[in-house]
Amino acid sequence: MTDALDRHPGLPAADLHERIREVAFALLLTERRPIGPDEIAAATGSPDAILSGMLDRLAAAGWIDRDQAGRVTGSAGLSLTTGPHRIAIDATEFRTWCACDASGIAAARGADAAIQTECAVCGKEIALDTRAGQPPTDRPERLWLAAGGANLRGDFCDPTVLLCSPEHAAAWAERQGGHGRAVHLAEAARLGAEGWASCAAAAGAVRAGTGPSAGR
Repeated sequence: MTDALDRHPGLPAADLHERIREVAFALLLTERRPIGPDEIAAATGSPDAILSGMLDRLAAAGWIDRDQAGRVTGSAGLSLTTGPHRIAIDATEFRTWCACDASGIAAARGADAAIQTECAVCGKEIALDTRAGQPPTDRPERLWLAAGGANLRGDFCDPTVLLCSPEHAAAWAERQGGHGRAVHLAEAARLGAEGWASCAAAAGAVRAGTGPSAGR
């Protein structure tokens, strides 16, 4: 992505959906407040009428969170309002929809972050600090990556969790019928850095003053 927040009014619908999510993520991370549809329209070059319908569909499918005023409060796993996992990044605490969101966002941003969640098997509190996006190398926790399905939240986000030990990762795998896999924290960070790269680039553009928040 040469300019993470340049305008592409001619994008196909599927690509525009992705771009909306990236821009919303970037603005949430940098502005740390609900994002109005007009801000997303300006950043994507989308006519308000088209954007409104797309936001409705994305929200119905669980791809974004919105408040009662229609503002976006969550995108690409990062949320101001919903999610069982927490990440403190850039002095702001957010929620995330699944455990891989937290590790992936930190890794893609190369950020120092504090991640808090619970073991999905025993309920033990898990607290992880990343340095430059990388988790500790001497921890026993495992990330379970669900295989996913038609429902983003139910089939992927909900069962994608952190487990406090390899033994509890094995127990979770049995509960999930093997529909997924357990990975070490370092592998989770590597995969996350790849998966959130475009979102991180969009956030970087906003911070550099080339995005829609510049000059406000």
